[in-house]
Amino acid sequence: RIAWHFDYREEDHDDGEKTFLGETGRFNGEDIVAIIARQESTARFVSTRLFQYFAADEVDEDGEKVIEEMIRSYFDSGQEIRSVLRTLFNSDYFKSQKARFARVKGPVELVVGGVRLAGSYTTPTQGIDQVARQALYMGQGLLQPPSVEGWHEGLEWVDSGALVERVNFVAHEMANVRNPGVKRIIERLAAEDGGVLSPESLVDHCLDLLGPIIVADDTRTALINYAAHEGDLFLTGHQAEDEAEKRVGELLSLATATREFQLA
Repeated sequence: RIAWHFDYREEDHDDGEKTFLGETGRFNGEDIVAIIARQESTARFVSTRLFQYFAADEVDEDGEKVIEEMIRSYFDSGQEIRSVLRTLFNSDYFKSQKARFARVKGPVELVVGGVRLAGSYTTPTQGIDQVARQALYMGQGLLQPPSVEGWHEGLEWVDSGALVERVNFVAHEMANVRNPGVKRIIERLAAEDGGVLSPESLVDHCLDLLGPIIVADDTRTALINYAAHEGDLFLTGHQAEDEAEKRVGELLSLATATREFQLA
C-alpha cells in the first residue's frame, strides 16, 4: 500500500449519507476520488502541471490554449491521462521554439542527466547513494517533498545557493576523462575533422554532443576564446588522460556550467 492511499476500515467507516463537493450519497473512498477526478479544477490543475513539466515553466497565452485543449481531452477520454499527454505532445506549441529550453531542469533531472552523460554510474554500485544526496543538496531530496504542495519549481531551482551545487556537480562529472561517457565523447571528437579540431569546431562539436545545446552568441564566443588559448586540438594518436583529453574535459566542464545547460 502506498502511504497516501486511503485505508478502508469497516469499524471506523462512516456509512451514513454525506455531501462532498456538491454531491450527496453514501460515499466510500473510491467514490470520493471519483468525485474529485470529475472536477473542472482537477482537470485544469493536472493539465497545467503536465504542461509545465514537459513544455515550459511559464504559461503564456498560447500555452493557455494548449491547456484548454488538454482539459477537453481529459473529459472527452473519461479522465485518461494518456489522452491528455497525447494532446500536449501533438500540439504545435510543443513542437515549436517556445518549448525549447523553456524549463529549468529539476535537481533530479540535472543529476541523472549529468551521470548519464558522464557514464559514471550505469548500474547500482557502491557510492551511488552519493548521487541521490547531490539532488538533496540542490533542493530536491528523492521522495522528500517539503510539503503536500510539492516543490516550488522553475526559476526557484536556480534562485538560491543551490545553483553553485548544480554547476559544480555536472562540471566535476564531465571534467573526469576516465568516465566512460566522457571517453565516448572524446572518441567521437577524434573521428571528426581527421582528429584535428579548431577552437570553433571543438566548441560546436562539444555543444552538439552535450545536447545538442544552443547557446547565446556571447556564450559561444567565450567558450571559443577559452578553447583558443592552446590553439587547435590534436586528437590524432592521443593517449588516455593526456593533455589533449584533459582539454576536452575542461571544455565540457565549462560548457555544462553555462546558463543554457541548466535548461531543458
